[in-house]
Amino acid sequence: MKTKPKKLVALVTGASSGIGKATAQLLYQQGWIVYGLSRSGAVPIGVHALRADVTLLEELRAVVAKIWQQHGQLDAVVHAAGIGGAGSVENFPLREARKIMETNFMGALHMAQVVLPYLREQGAGKLLYISSIAGLMGIPFHGIYAASKFAVEGLVESLRLELVDTRVAVVSVCPGDTATPILTKQYRARAEDLPLIYRRNYQHTDQVMAQSVAAGVSASQVAADILRIIKLKSPKVRYAVGEWLQKISPLLKCWLPMRYFERIMVRYYGLTKREHVQS
Repeated sequence: MKTKPKKLVALVTGASSGIGKATAQLLYQQGWIVYGLSRSGAVPIGVHALRADVTLLEELRAVVAKIWQQHGQLDAVVHAAGIGGAGSVENFPLREARKIMETNFMGALHMAQVVLPYLREQGAGKLLYISSIAGLMGIPFHGIYAASKFAVEGLVESLRLELVDTRVAVVSVCPGDTATPILTKQYRARAEDLPLIYRRNYQHTDQVMAQSVAAGVSASQVAADILRIIKLKSPKVRYAVGEWLQKISPLLKCWLPMRYFERIMVRYYGLTKREHVQS
């Protein structure tokens, strides 16, 4: 009699909403044993709920140890926990900036330090970071968020080199604008609180971002791409996913002289120059 194949085990962070929720749901539908981690503990039906904060290393250690004790395996980790923030870099509240860096970068670092010993012990596994197109190119009035995602990109590239003598794959998934609640759950500066020189361009960028997110690909579409990447035997370092124009934007940045690429970005976000005014 043939033995039943062992079910694969996954951990998904940020599983209460957006890409994390859609990914946890899809993996469960595909027959995986899925643990969904979030600060609220809210996860899709069928997913095992774990309540933890990715900025707290010891909380992560405890929940991952629980998974390992239960199953003795961890085949894929999808780190989708993250937050955004909008405002000028010059005036961005440092408390909010630290919160973004703590969640997006330190959370990613914590995850690596917690799960890599288990993945190395079992001899294989995949660690996918849900980064962003903003981790490959600067975005006006989202500079702190972009900086946090640039940091994640550097972490992924470094980890892949450090793990070259293992069968552990670390991958960055960079979605473009996705129809999720991210804009409603982040810090957003009020235009009237910014220096006058920034206000018009901030409002233009805000409108473009809102329209782009509303018209963006669904979280379930991104989740389908994530599943496809997980199934690959030897995934690449990075995958841009989502709307085609945003997917090719990082390539344009590499191919074009920076001056021309900046002109494209200025036009895309409707940024304008005006007579110098006092702030």
